[in-house]
Amino acid sequence: MAKVAPRSKTARVAPRLPQGLIDELERRHAGMARHMARAVVTLVRWDTSTGVPPQREAIVKACAAGLDLFLATAKEARPATQEELRRVAQLGILQARSSQSVEPILAAYRMAARVAWDAILRAWRGHPEATPEAIMLVANYVFAALDQVAAEVTKTYLHAREQHLQRGTRAHTRLFHSLISDNFDSELELQRQALAINTPLSSTGYLALVCKLVMGTRDGERGGQALAEVAESLENKRGTLLLATDPSTLVVLWPVETAGDIESARHFVSELQQQVEQRAGQLGARVRAGIGGFHNGLHGVARSYLEAQQAFEAGRKLHPESIVHGHDEVIPQLVLTQNPLLAERFVNHTLGRLLDPKVRGRDQLLETLEAYLAKGSVKEAAGALSLHRHTVLYRLEKLKELLGEDLEVPATRLRLQLALDLRKLV
Repeated sequence: MAKVAPRSKTARVAPRLPQGLIDELERRHAGMARHMARAVVTLVRWDTSTGVPPQREAIVKACAAGLDLFLATAKEARPATQEELRRVAQLGILQARSSQSVEPILAAYRMAARVAWDAILRAWRGHPEATPEAIMLVANYVFAALDQVAAEVTKTYLHAREQHLQRGTRAHTRLFHSLISDNFDSELELQRQALAINTPLSSTGYLALVCKLVMGTRDGERGGQALAEVAESLENKRGTLLLATDPSTLVVLWPVETAGDIESARHFVSELQQQVEQRAGQLGARVRAGIGGFHNGLHGVARSYLEAQQAFEAGRKLHPESIVHGHDEVIPQLVLTQNPLLAERFVNHTLGRLLDPKVRGRDQLLETLEAYLAKGSVKEAAGALSLHRHTVLYRLEKLKELLGEDLEVPATRLRLQLALDLRKLV
Protein backbone atom coordinates (compact mmCIF):
# COMPACT_ATOMS: atom_id res chain seq x y z
CA MET A 1 0.00 0.00 0.00
CA ALA A 2 1.21 3.50 -0.81
CA LYS A 3 2.58 5.56 2.04
CA VAL A 4 2.14 9.25 2.64
CA ALA A 5 5.30 11.27 3.25
CA PRO A 6 5.38 13.54 6.30
CA ARG A 7 4.32 17.17 5.86
CA SER A 8 6.96 19.81 5.26
CA LYS A 9 6.66 23.52 5.68
CA THR A 10 6.53 24.15 1.91
CA ALA A 11 4.89 21.18 0.19
CA ARG A 12 2.97 18.00 0.60
CA VAL A 13 4.09 14.95 -1.35
CA ALA A 14 1.22 13.07 -3.04
CA PRO A 15 0.83 9.34 -2.21
CA ARG A 16 2.22 6.93 -4.79
CA LEU A 17 0.51 3.95 -6.37
CA PRO A 18 2.01 0.52 -5.74
CA GLN A 19 4.81 -0.16 -8.25
CA GLY A 20 3.31 -3.53 -9.11
CA LEU A 21 0.10 -1.89 -10.30
CA ILE A 22 1.96 0.72 -12.35
CA ASP A 23 4.03 -2.00 -14.05
CA GLU A 24 0.88 -3.96 -14.88
CA LEU A 25 -0.88 -0.89 -16.33
CA GLU A 26 2.14 0.00 -18.45
CA ARG A 27 2.21 -3.55 -19.80
CA ARG A 28 -1.49 -3.36 -20.71
CA HIS A 29 -1.29 0.23 -22.00
CA ALA A 30 -1.91 -0.41 -25.73
CA GLY A 31 -4.72 -2.90 -25.19
CA MET A 32 -6.47 -0.65 -22.68
CA ALA A 33 -6.34 2.30 -25.08
CA ARG A 34 -7.98 0.22 -27.83
CA HIS A 35 -10.61 -1.11 -25.42
CA MET A 36 -11.39 2.42 -24.22
CA ALA A 37 -11.71 3.63 -27.81
CA ARG A 38 -14.08 0.77 -28.70
CA ALA A 39 -16.27 1.65 -25.76
CA VAL A 40 -16.35 5.32 -26.72
CA VAL A 41 -17.32 4.55 -30.32
CA THR A 42 -19.98 1.95 -29.49
CA LEU A 43 -21.45 3.08 -26.16
CA VAL A 44 -21.48 6.88 -26.20
CA ARG A 45 -24.69 8.23 -27.73
CA TRP A 46 -23.90 10.52 -30.66
CA ASP A 47 -26.95 12.19 -32.15
CA THR A 48 -27.87 15.25 -34.22
CA SER A 49 -27.95 17.45 -31.14
CA THR A 50 -24.28 16.85 -30.37
CA GLY A 51 -22.87 16.31 -33.84
CA VAL A 52 -20.94 13.48 -35.45
CA PRO A 53 -18.26 11.62 -33.46
CA PRO A 54 -14.59 12.37 -34.06
CA GLN A 55 -12.59 9.93 -36.19
CA ARG A 56 -11.75 6.62 -34.53
CA GLU A 57 -8.01 7.26 -34.80
CA ALA A 58 -8.41 10.53 -32.93
CA ILE A 59 -10.35 8.77 -30.18
CA VAL A 60 -7.64 6.09 -29.81
CA LYS A 61 -4.97 8.79 -29.54
CA ALA A 62 -7.02 10.68 -26.96
CA CYS A 63 -7.50 7.53 -24.86
CA ALA A 64 -3.77 6.76 -25.06
CA ALA A 65 -2.95 10.33 -24.03
CA GLY A 66 -5.35 10.07 -21.10
CA LEU A 67 -3.64 6.85 -19.93
CA ASP A 68 -0.23 8.47 -20.33
CA LEU A 69 -1.36 11.37 -18.18
CA PHE A 70 -2.73 9.06 -15.49
CA LEU A 71 0.37 6.86 -15.38
CA ALA A 72 2.86 9.74 -15.47
CA THR A 73 1.23 11.67 -12.65
CA ALA A 74 0.56 8.53 -10.57
CA LYS A 75 4.03 7.02 -11.02
CA GLU A 76 5.87 10.23 -10.15
CA ALA A 77 3.28 11.65 -7.75
CA ARG A 78 3.30 15.01 -9.51
CA PRO A 79 0.80 17.32 -11.23
CA ALA A 80 0.37 17.13 -15.01
CA THR A 81 2.52 19.33 -17.21
CA GLN A 82 1.03 21.76 -19.73
CA GLU A 83 2.28 19.60 -22.61
CA GLU A 84 0.52 16.54 -21.20
CA LEU A 85 -2.68 18.49 -20.70
CA ARG A 86 -2.43 19.89 -24.23
CA ARG A 87 -2.29 16.38 -25.68
CA VAL A 88 -5.42 15.19 -23.88
CA ALA A 89 -7.28 18.37 -24.82
CA GLN A 90 -6.82 18.06 -28.59
CA LEU A 91 -10.27 16.55 -29.13
CA GLY A 92 -11.81 19.63 -27.56
CA ILE A 93 -10.06 21.83 -30.11
CA LEU A 94 -11.08 19.57 -33.01
CA GLN A 95 -14.69 19.57 -31.79
CA ALA A 96 -14.73 23.37 -31.62
CA ARG A 97 -13.34 23.72 -35.13
CA SER A 98 -16.03 21.40 -36.46
CA SER A 99 -18.71 23.64 -34.83
CA GLN A 100 -20.00 20.76 -32.69
CA SER A 101 -20.87 20.53 -28.99
CA VAL A 102 -18.24 19.65 -26.38
CA GLU A 103 -20.66 17.40 -24.46
CA PRO A 104 -20.01 14.21 -26.50
CA ILE A 105 -16.28 14.61 -25.85
CA LEU A 106 -16.86 14.81 -22.11
CA ALA A 107 -19.21 11.82 -22.31
CA ALA A 108 -16.52 9.93 -24.21
CA TYR A 109 -13.92 10.64 -21.53
CA ARG A 110 -16.31 9.51 -18.81
CA MET A 111 -16.89 6.25 -20.67
CA ALA A 112 -13.16 5.77 -21.26
CA ALA A 113 -12.45 6.36 -17.57
CA ARG A 114 -14.99 3.70 -16.62
CA VAL A 115 -13.35 1.19 -18.97
CA ALA A 116 -9.93 2.07 -17.54
CA TRP A 117 -11.22 1.62 -14.02
CA ASP A 118 -12.64 -1.82 -14.87
CA ALA A 119 -9.31 -2.79 -16.44
CA ILE A 120 -7.42 -1.62 -13.35
CA LEU A 121 -9.62 -3.71 -11.09
CA ARG A 122 -9.10 -6.77 -13.31
CA ALA A 123 -5.34 -6.22 -13.36
CA TRP A 124 -5.27 -6.04 -9.59
CA ARG A 125 -7.54 -8.97 -8.91
CA GLY A 126 -5.78 -11.28 -6.46
CA HIS A 127 -2.72 -9.00 -6.19
CA PRO A 128 -1.24 -9.00 -2.65
CA GLU A 129 -1.08 -5.19 -2.62
CA ALA A 130 -4.75 -4.79 -3.55
CA THR A 131 -5.93 -3.68 -0.13
CA PRO A 132 -9.09 -1.56 0.28
CA GLU A 133 -6.91 1.45 1.15
CA ALA A 134 -4.85 1.03 -2.01
CA ILE A 135 -7.95 0.64 -4.17
CA MET A 136 -9.35 3.84 -2.65
CA LEU A 137 -6.10 5.60 -3.50
CA VAL A 138 -6.30 4.40 -7.12
CA ALA A 139 -9.92 5.57 -7.33
CA ASN A 140 -8.86 9.02 -6.16
CA TYR A 141 -6.21 9.14 -8.89
CA VAL A 142 -8.69 8.05 -11.56
CA PHE A 143 -11.34 10.59 -10.57
CA ALA A 144 -8.79 13.39 -10.20
CA ALA A 145 -7.39 12.61 -13.65
CA LEU A 146 -10.90 12.57 -15.14
CA ASP A 147 -11.75 15.93 -13.56
CA GLN A 148 -8.51 17.43 -14.79
CA VAL A 149 -9.02 16.12 -18.33
CA ALA A 150 -12.64 17.34 -18.45
CA ALA A 151 -11.63 20.79 -17.23
CA GLU A 152 -8.78 21.07 -19.74
CA VAL A 153 -10.88 19.80 -22.65
CA THR A 154 -13.65 22.28 -21.82
CA LYS A 155 -11.19 25.16 -21.45
CA THR A 156 -9.47 24.49 -24.76
CA TYR A 157 -12.81 23.89 -26.47
CA LEU A 158 -14.22 27.22 -25.31
CA HIS A 159 -11.06 29.08 -26.31
CA ALA A 160 -10.92 27.44 -29.75
CA ARG A 161 -14.66 27.91 -30.21
CA GLU A 162 -14.41 31.63 -29.43
CA GLN A 163 -11.56 32.08 -31.90
CA HIS A 164 -13.41 30.03 -34.53
CA LEU A 165 -16.57 32.08 -34.11
CA GLN A 166 -14.66 35.36 -34.25
CA ARG A 167 -12.95 34.32 -37.48
CA GLY A 168 -16.26 33.12 -38.91
CA THR A 169 -18.03 36.34 -37.89
CA ARG A 170 -15.37 38.51 -39.50
CA ALA A 171 -15.43 36.42 -42.68
CA HIS A 172 -19.24 36.55 -42.77
CA THR A 173 -19.18 40.33 -42.35
CA ARG A 174 -16.64 40.74 -45.17
CA LEU A 175 -18.71 38.50 -47.44
CA PHE A 176 -21.91 40.41 -46.63
CA HIS A 177 -20.34 43.81 -47.32
CA SER A 178 -18.87 42.52 -50.57
CA LEU A 179 -22.39 41.64 -51.71
CA ILE A 180 -24.15 44.88 -50.75
CA SER A 181 -21.31 47.11 -52.03
CA ASP A 182 -20.58 45.10 -55.21
CA ASN A 183 -16.82 45.29 -54.62
CA PHE A 184 -15.99 41.81 -55.94
CA ASP A 185 -14.77 40.91 -59.41
CA SER A 186 -15.77 37.28 -59.77
CA GLU A 187 -18.95 35.59 -58.59
CA LEU A 188 -17.05 32.29 -58.62
CA GLU A 189 -14.42 33.67 -56.24
CA LEU A 190 -17.13 35.00 -53.94
CA GLN A 191 -18.84 31.60 -53.96
CA ARG A 192 -15.52 30.01 -52.99
CA GLN A 193 -15.12 32.41 -50.03
CA ALA A 194 -18.69 31.65 -48.94
CA LEU A 195 -18.15 27.88 -49.03
CA ALA A 196 -15.03 28.31 -46.87
CA ILE A 197 -17.26 29.57 -44.04
CA ASN A 198 -20.08 27.10 -44.81
CA THR A 199 -22.34 29.80 -46.29
CA PRO A 200 -23.36 28.72 -49.80
CA LEU A 201 -24.72 31.61 -51.87
CA SER A 202 -27.80 31.60 -54.08
CA SER A 203 -26.64 31.84 -57.70
CA THR A 204 -29.95 33.41 -58.81
CA GLY A 205 -29.61 36.35 -56.42
CA TYR A 206 -31.14 38.06 -53.40
CA LEU A 207 -33.76 40.59 -52.44
CA ALA A 208 -32.44 43.18 -49.97
CA LEU A 209 -34.42 44.34 -46.93
CA VAL A 210 -33.42 47.24 -44.68
CA CYS A 211 -35.10 46.99 -41.26
CA LYS A 212 -35.12 49.28 -38.23
CA LEU A 213 -36.78 49.14 -34.84
CA VAL A 214 -39.18 52.07 -34.33
CA MET A 215 -39.79 53.37 -30.82
CA GLY A 216 -42.76 55.74 -30.84
CA THR A 217 -42.09 58.06 -33.78
CA ARG A 218 -38.30 57.60 -33.90
CA ASP A 219 -35.99 54.85 -35.11
CA GLY A 220 -34.34 53.02 -32.20
CA GLU A 221 -30.64 53.83 -31.92
CA ARG A 222 -29.65 50.28 -30.88
CA GLY A 223 -32.31 48.26 -32.64
CA GLY A 224 -30.18 46.57 -35.32
CA GLN A 225 -28.72 43.83 -33.13
CA ALA A 226 -32.02 43.34 -31.31
CA LEU A 227 -33.78 42.75 -34.63
CA ALA A 228 -30.99 40.39 -35.72
CA GLU A 229 -31.57 38.23 -32.64
CA VAL A 230 -35.32 38.15 -33.29
CA ALA A 231 -34.81 37.37 -36.99
CA GLU A 232 -32.47 34.48 -36.23
CA SER A 233 -35.17 32.90 -34.04
CA LEU A 234 -37.60 32.72 -36.99
CA GLU A 235 -37.84 29.89 -39.52
CA ASN A 236 -36.24 31.80 -42.38
CA LYS A 237 -35.84 30.64 -45.94
CA ARG A 238 -32.73 28.49 -46.33
CA GLY A 239 -29.76 30.60 -47.38
CA THR A 240 -31.01 33.85 -45.84
CA LEU A 241 -28.16 36.20 -44.81
CA LEU A 242 -28.49 38.62 -41.87
CA LEU A 243 -26.21 41.38 -40.60
CA ALA A 244 -26.61 44.38 -38.31
CA THR A 245 -24.66 46.77 -40.56
CA ASP A 246 -24.80 49.49 -37.91
CA PRO A 247 -26.25 49.71 -34.38
CA SER A 248 -29.70 50.76 -35.63
CA THR A 249 -30.03 48.78 -38.88
CA LEU A 250 -30.58 45.14 -39.77
CA VAL A 251 -30.01 44.21 -43.41
CA VAL A 252 -31.50 40.95 -44.68
CA LEU A 253 -30.57 39.31 -47.99
CA TRP A 254 -33.50 37.08 -48.95
CA PRO A 255 -32.66 34.38 -51.54
CA VAL A 256 -34.94 34.49 -54.57
CA GLU A 257 -35.44 31.46 -56.80
CA THR A 258 -39.09 31.89 -57.80
CA ALA A 259 -41.57 34.78 -58.01
CA GLY A 260 -43.17 33.55 -54.78
CA ASP A 261 -39.97 34.24 -52.86
CA ILE A 262 -40.54 37.99 -53.31
CA GLU A 263 -43.86 37.75 -51.49
CA SER A 264 -42.30 35.51 -48.83
CA ALA A 265 -39.89 38.36 -48.02
CA ARG A 266 -42.87 40.51 -47.07
CA HIS A 267 -44.21 37.65 -44.97
CA PHE A 268 -40.85 37.53 -43.17
CA VAL A 269 -41.24 41.20 -42.20
CA SER A 270 -44.75 40.47 -40.90
CA GLU A 271 -43.42 37.64 -38.73
CA LEU A 272 -40.63 39.90 -37.50
CA GLN A 273 -43.22 42.51 -36.55
CA GLN A 274 -45.32 39.94 -34.65
CA GLN A 275 -42.31 38.79 -32.64
CA VAL A 276 -41.31 42.36 -31.83
CA GLU A 277 -44.84 43.14 -30.61
CA GLN A 278 -44.83 40.07 -28.36
CA ARG A 279 -41.41 40.80 -26.89
CA ALA A 280 -41.79 44.58 -26.56
CA GLY A 281 -44.98 44.37 -24.51
CA GLN A 282 -46.09 47.84 -23.44
CA LEU A 283 -43.05 49.57 -24.97
CA GLY A 284 -44.83 49.98 -28.28
CA ALA A 285 -41.85 49.02 -30.45
CA ARG A 286 -42.48 48.04 -34.06
CA VAL A 287 -40.63 47.30 -37.29
CA ARG A 288 -40.16 49.51 -40.34
CA ALA A 289 -38.68 47.92 -43.46
CA GLY A 290 -37.73 48.92 -46.98
CA ILE A 291 -37.61 46.23 -49.70
CA GLY A 292 -35.59 46.65 -52.88
CA GLY A 293 -36.38 45.11 -56.24
CA PHE A 294 -34.95 41.81 -57.44
CA HIS A 295 -32.00 41.93 -59.84
CA ASN A 296 -30.61 38.64 -61.08
CA GLY A 297 -27.19 37.39 -59.96
CA LEU A 298 -24.89 38.32 -57.10
CA HIS A 299 -23.92 41.63 -58.74
CA GLY A 300 -27.60 42.61 -58.50
CA VAL A 301 -27.58 42.50 -54.68
CA ALA A 302 -25.97 45.94 -54.32
CA ARG A 303 -28.64 47.52 -56.52
CA SER A 304 -31.42 45.87 -54.51
CA TYR A 305 -29.77 47.12 -51.31
CA LEU A 306 -29.67 50.71 -52.60
CA GLU A 307 -33.32 50.46 -53.60
CA ALA A 308 -34.25 49.09 -50.17
CA GLN A 309 -32.60 52.13 -48.55
CA GLN A 310 -34.47 54.47 -50.91
CA ALA A 311 -37.76 52.68 -50.25
CA PHE A 312 -37.19 52.88 -46.50
CA GLU A 313 -36.53 56.64 -46.52
CA ALA A 314 -39.36 57.43 -48.92
CA GLY A 315 -41.81 55.20 -47.07
CA ARG A 316 -40.85 56.70 -43.72
CA LYS A 317 -41.89 60.15 -44.98
CA LEU A 318 -44.88 59.13 -47.09
CA HIS A 319 -46.51 56.51 -44.87
CA PRO A 320 -44.86 56.61 -41.41
CA GLU A 321 -47.51 54.32 -39.93
CA SER A 322 -46.79 51.49 -42.40
CA ILE A 323 -44.47 48.55 -41.73
CA VAL A 324 -43.27 47.57 -45.21
CA HIS A 325 -42.28 49.97 -47.99
CA GLY A 326 -41.52 48.43 -51.39
CA HIS A 327 -39.27 50.22 -53.87
CA ASP A 328 -41.59 49.46 -56.79
CA GLU A 329 -44.41 51.29 -54.99
CA VAL A 330 -42.52 54.61 -54.78
CA ILE A 331 -40.74 54.62 -58.15
CA PRO A 332 -42.75 57.60 -59.56
CA GLN A 333 -41.95 59.73 -56.52
CA LEU A 334 -38.28 58.72 -56.57
CA VAL A 335 -37.95 59.48 -60.28
CA LEU A 336 -39.26 63.01 -59.83
CA THR A 337 -37.21 63.69 -56.69
CA GLN A 338 -34.04 63.03 -58.67
CA ASN A 339 -34.65 66.51 -60.13
CA PRO A 340 -35.68 68.59 -57.09
CA LEU A 341 -36.34 71.75 -59.13
CA LEU A 342 -38.69 69.88 -61.45
CA ALA A 343 -40.43 68.20 -58.51
CA GLU A 344 -40.93 71.55 -56.73
CA ARG A 345 -42.30 73.06 -59.90
CA PHE A 346 -44.81 70.22 -60.24
CA VAL A 347 -45.94 70.61 -56.63
CA ASN A 348 -46.43 74.36 -56.93
CA HIS A 349 -48.31 74.05 -60.22
CA THR A 350 -50.60 71.25 -59.00
CA LEU A 351 -51.45 72.49 -55.51
CA GLY A 352 -51.35 76.18 -56.41
CA ARG A 353 -53.21 78.47 -53.99
CA LEU A 354 -53.48 75.63 -51.44
CA LEU A 355 -49.81 76.21 -50.59
CA ASP A 356 -50.35 79.87 -49.69
CA PRO A 357 -49.89 80.16 -45.90
CA LYS A 358 -52.44 83.01 -45.88
CA VAL A 359 -55.24 80.63 -46.86
CA ARG A 360 -57.52 80.15 -43.88
CA GLY A 361 -57.50 76.59 -42.51
CA ARG A 362 -54.85 75.52 -45.03
CA ASP A 363 -53.47 72.66 -42.85
CA GLN A 364 -56.94 71.20 -42.27
CA LEU A 365 -57.68 71.41 -45.98
CA LEU A 366 -54.45 69.61 -46.88
CA GLU A 367 -55.20 66.94 -44.27
CA THR A 368 -58.72 66.46 -45.65
CA LEU A 369 -57.47 66.25 -49.25
CA GLU A 370 -54.94 63.60 -48.33
CA ALA A 371 -57.50 61.54 -46.40
CA TYR A 372 -60.04 61.78 -49.21
CA LEU A 373 -57.54 60.71 -51.87
CA ALA A 374 -56.28 57.82 -49.70
CA LYS A 375 -59.72 56.52 -48.66
CA GLY A 376 -61.66 57.23 -51.87
CA SER A 377 -64.95 58.29 -50.28
CA VAL A 378 -66.37 61.02 -48.05
CA LYS A 379 -67.62 58.51 -45.47
CA GLU A 380 -64.24 56.77 -45.02
CA ALA A 381 -62.35 60.06 -45.04
CA ALA A 382 -64.64 61.39 -42.30
CA GLY A 383 -64.04 58.24 -40.26
CA ALA A 384 -60.27 58.53 -40.65
CA LEU A 385 -60.33 62.19 -39.58
CA SER A 386 -62.95 61.65 -36.83
CA LEU A 387 -65.15 64.35 -38.43
CA HIS A 388 -68.78 64.59 -39.45
CA ARG A 389 -69.28 63.90 -43.16
CA HIS A 390 -70.81 67.36 -43.64
CA THR A 391 -67.56 68.90 -42.41
CA VAL A 392 -65.63 66.88 -44.96
CA LEU A 393 -68.06 67.86 -47.73
CA TYR A 394 -67.65 71.53 -46.83
CA ARG A 395 -63.87 71.25 -46.97
CA LEU A 396 -63.97 69.42 -50.30
CA GLU A 397 -66.02 72.24 -51.80
CA LYS A 398 -63.45 74.72 -50.51
CA LEU A 399 -60.68 72.61 -52.08
CA LYS A 400 -62.44 72.57 -55.47
CA GLU A 401 -62.66 76.36 -55.30
CA LEU A 402 -58.98 76.83 -54.45
CA LEU A 403 -57.62 74.23 -56.88
CA GLY A 404 -60.05 74.85 -59.73
CA GLU A 405 -60.23 71.10 -60.26
CA ASP A 406 -62.92 68.42 -60.15
CA LEU A 407 -61.77 65.97 -57.49
CA GLU A 408 -63.82 63.18 -59.05
CA VAL A 409 -61.65 63.05 -62.19
CA PRO A 410 -59.14 60.13 -61.85
CA ALA A 411 -56.31 61.98 -63.62
CA THR A 412 -56.75 64.95 -61.27
CA ARG A 413 -56.73 62.71 -58.21
CA LEU A 414 -53.52 61.02 -59.42
CA ARG A 415 -51.75 64.34 -59.96
CA LEU A 416 -52.85 65.66 -56.58
CA GLN A 417 -51.72 62.50 -54.78
CA LEU A 418 -48.32 62.65 -56.47
CA ALA A 419 -47.95 66.33 -55.59
CA LEU A 420 -48.80 65.68 -51.93
CA ASP A 421 -46.21 62.88 -51.82
CA LEU A 422 -43.49 64.98 -53.47
CA ARG A 423 -44.18 67.79 -51.01
CA LYS A 424 -43.09 65.41 -48.20
CA LEU A 425 -39.97 64.25 -50.04
CA VAL A 426 -38.44 67.48 -51.38
